[in-house]
Amino acid sequence: MFIAEALLRCPTCGIRLSEGRVTNNRAKYERRKAVRSSSTARRARRPWLSLRLRFRCRPEWLWGVVLAAGCGSGAGGSGDAGEDAGVEVAEGCEVQEGLDVMPDADGGEGEGGDGFDAVDDSFDAADLPDGRGEVGNEDVAREEITEVPGDPDAGEWEMPPRPDTDHPAPDDSWRYGGGFGYPDLVDPDWPVVVRVNRARALLDAVGAATAGDIIYVEDDAEIDLATLAVTPCIPAGVWLASGRGRGSSAGARLYSSAPVCEDVTRPLLQVCGDDVRITGLRIHGNDPDVCPGACLSGYACDGRANCDHCPRARTGIAVEGWNRIEVDNCELAGWSRAAVSVANGSGHLVHHDDIHHVQRAGLGYPVVLGEGSTEDDATTATISWNRFDAFRHAVAGSGYPFEDYEARDNLVLTRAVAHVFDMHGVFEHEGTAMDCDAAGHREAGRRILIHDNTVLATASSTDSSFPVYALRLRGIPTDGAWFYDNCLAHASRSAAAIQQNCFGNFHVDVAPAGAAAPNLYDREPAECGTVRWCTASRGEGPWRYGLASAEEVSGLAFGDFDGDGTTDVFQATGAHWRYSPSGTGSWTVLRAAAAGLEELGFGDFDGDGTTDVFRASGTGWSYWSAGKPPARPLLADGTGRSDLAFGDFDGDGTTDVFRATGTEWRWSRSGTAAWARLNTSGVTLDGLGFGDFDGDGATDVFRATGTAWRWSRSAA
Repeated sequence: MFIAEALLRCPTCGIRLSEGRVTNNRAKYERRKAVRSSSTARRARRPWLSLRLRFRCRPEWLWGVVLAAGCGSGAGGSGDAGEDAGVEVAEGCEVQEGLDVMPDADGGEGEGGDGFDAVDDSFDAADLPDGRGEVGNEDVAREEITEVPGDPDAGEWEMPPRPDTDHPAPDDSWRYGGGFGYPDLVDPDWPVVVRVNRARALLDAVGAATAGDIIYVEDDAEIDLATLAVTPCIPAGVWLASGRGRGSSAGARLYSSAPVCEDVTRPLLQVCGDDVRITGLRIHGNDPDVCPGACLSGYACDGRANCDHCPRARTGIAVEGWNRIEVDNCELAGWSRAAVSVANGSGHLVHHDDIHHVQRAGLGYPVVLGEGSTEDDATTATISWNRFDAFRHAVAGSGYPFEDYEARDNLVLTRAVAHVFDMHGVFEHEGTAMDCDAAGHREAGRRILIHDNTVLATASSTDSSFPVYALRLRGIPTDGAWFYDNCLAHASRSAAAIQQNCFGNFHVDVAPAGAAAPNLYDREPAECGTVRWCTASRGEGPWRYGLASAEEVSGLAFGDFDGDGTTDVFQATGAHWRYSPSGTGSWTVLRAAAAGLEELGFGDFDGDGTTDVFRASGTGWSYWSAGKPPARPLLADGTGRSDLAFGDFDGDGTTDVFRATGTEWRWSRSGTAAWARLNTSGVTLDGLGFGDFDGDGATDVFRATGTAWRWSRSAA
């Protein structure tokens, strides 16, 4: 099975607080277990007296460590935390606060935004957690007491087996990008769960967590982590979770409100141990643009078109020196450098995530791998079942000879600034001249597998003349690169994959075992998979699949044609009017009709709660209740459909007809009464919008003047 089982008993790495004050389900579980065993009935609750740091050490290396709020630095920290809390460091270990995360080269690549422009200062020790943050528990979310699953005398609670998410059905909404119906959700009532809904509570819980704990951010929480002086640092074996895809939930939102031009480089979330899982969350930055021109003037950009350092770039999730990190069922967006950055660690899984608007020119990596310069610090990752859109490179590596990645079963949409899957040449980072005959100058990673993806991006979203390759390899991988069994919009093999600089170990249309595995070239989306309508609850929830249909929104209309309270999808085919119940059901024919959508209007003209279809014939108006025969007459008027709008301007529950003559606004009550004046105005129909802006049940008229938005209550 693709998804690794949780290692809940792995050694504690990173930070551990010797005394905890967070009230949570696990604490209750432990107390109940203690009662059952006739031991202490309640755990003592003492103030924090000391702190102990546990590090996972090896004699030949030591990963950098960052300290969560409330933990002192190796030098004792600063402020009250450093004075009141003793810090013990395991023998043979040092505390390293600086993180040097790939990419690490200098220089841009000029026009086209195609370069791998490095951010060698993306992680500044001064910006990382250093113990100066105040720790408290007054913001901890309310605790919900739940019984421990199973037999109360059965001993240790065991996590239910994790479901298989690596074999989604074609009609599973969570197939690409997770979301609605995702089967591997955390239950917030498990006894190992701490529930939080504020920034301080989250920081407090992270600081107290140990391997096996789950920190659950309430589904409706929106937490601005820019309000914290430090970055939450997730220790080994801990999960950070929310409920994206449970019903219509979008999951908790962790975000940064720090201005784009502010000189902040620390990541939103830092991983500080092995076997961490981040799942079911929205992780949002505030820099979704290719080039944030509003603040370029304050930065020394040296005239480079890439604007990678203008201003400083930011990362959503940063992993440096840890293994087996899993990021799944998350929405990640708005990160100028990277959504997920991993370096010096192996076995990472990034799957079923919706990653978009990570597209800064010169940077813009939804997933990026760094370092991997020796066997001991190899960087490896599997990236699967994600939905990528509005990015520069969906996956990129820095090119060091011990970097591996497998990208499979991903859906790559059309908005790409540059190449989709990318591996740099190591010479680009070492500051050496390219030499294809010398080790250390020619490598481009170790092993790259790109297969079973659907890739629809063929030209740059910022310059349609700039080609976008599905795979670009900038040197020779030490083991090899294999590009096979993908479904591609690219016209040919040469348009889809390219190797540059040094040549060899590059295999296209062939699987690693040597068997032929041809890619499918020059394919339309429907040839790669089922094309479906999708809906997002409240505009923020994860995408939910609707009917399998390639019909564009411009050829559809919407209303409640069956009166069940949900919106249906309407289509005029030229032979029939038909609708799809809730946009998910099969087509149901309403009536035979040749009239096209451009001739029709929609509203509730008889007040029965269903959507009716309106038509102007040139001599009079008529409507079909719920779109079904017979036709029912309205006003005998020759005004054509293109000059009409619809709304309930008197709030009586039936649809009225509106027109703007150029000197006044007029209306016909319920489409049957003679025209009456609503207001004097020279604004014509193409400059107006309609909606109920004050919530009184009547339709108002909206106008954008160029300097302000204005609205007229009930058009009066």
